[in-house]
Amino acid sequence: MSAPTLSDIDDAMEMQSIPVGYRDTPQDEEDDEEDTFSGDDEIDELGMIAASSPQPNQKDPALKRHSYLTYIFVGLAAIVLLVEVLRGKDGSLSLNARTKATSDDLSTSSGTTGDNLIIEFTVANLRTNSANCSHVGKMLQCIPQHNNATNKFRIQLYPSWAPIGVKRFQELTEANFWDDARIFRVVPNFVSQFGISSYPDVQKYYDSLGNLKDDKVIGSNKRGTLTFATSGRNTRTTQLFINTADNKFLDKQGFSPIGEVLAAGDGYGSMDVVDEMYSKYGEDPDQGMIKEEGKDYLEEKYPLLSYFVTAVFV
Repeated sequence: MSAPTLSDIDDAMEMQSIPVGYRDTPQDEEDDEEDTFSGDDEIDELGMIAASSPQPNQKDPALKRHSYLTYIFVGLAAIVLLVEVLRGKDGSLSLNARTKATSDDLSTSSGTTGDNLIIEFTVANLRTNSANCSHVGKMLQCIPQHNNATNKFRIQLYPSWAPIGVKRFQELTEANFWDDARIFRVVPNFVSQFGISSYPDVQKYYDSLGNLKDDKVIGSNKRGTLTFATSGRNTRTTQLFINTADNKFLDKQGFSPIGEVLAAGDGYGSMDVVDEMYSKYGEDPDQGMIKEEGKDYLEEKYPLLSYFVTAVFV
């Protein structure tokens, strides 16, 4: 399984560059109707209960006062019950009283809803000097020389580009598949490739699930986009690469992007972090050995490879 080879770069020189930028995708609105609670209905029901109760003799003043007190008590009970119905135990409005949420509301919330799938990667062993490295637990984490703020970046997934690929990437992220995964193939100004688990048993499990069917190529392989590697038609598994240059020529070869690296924000970087991934090993690491021996092989033969510490939805 591999991403495009170096020989493909010559073809890229003839293609037009595409500027990197955030691509917004349309949201589908869902008008799910919810029954709304009618406070008047509840009060009428309680009133019927009170009216059907036995009434005291109105000729007896004491009984008349007792009747007034009964009405007051029932009225207060109705008000309390109405408040409890409208509010849940946590003090928030119940489902019947909430304003229905549209898909636009869901798309702006964090998590894995709609087209707003954002994942934050924390990277260790970035290309830098030792002064910018520190140990967090047993793991060495480094930050770029030119950016003392972060060793994190974020990727936005677009189901509208590649629904099959996005679903697999989401499943892998939720299963913590990326933890300790090495970026084992870094070709500067071309691609940075990853997607083989450092734990052989984990990789064997996902390989056993079979290959993914291809998505149509909707997005373009511009700098910063995330794309599944492939060895032919319908052969995608768990390996992906980030385009570190405009590789539009890959579009015609069937490489379908599933997302892209976001611009830097508060506490995280962008392609400046991706560009700092260790590249001195080139294409030397053996993919078969990584699958067979995992971390043992990687730490012995290629200890400086950059790798993901965590990858979580934000």
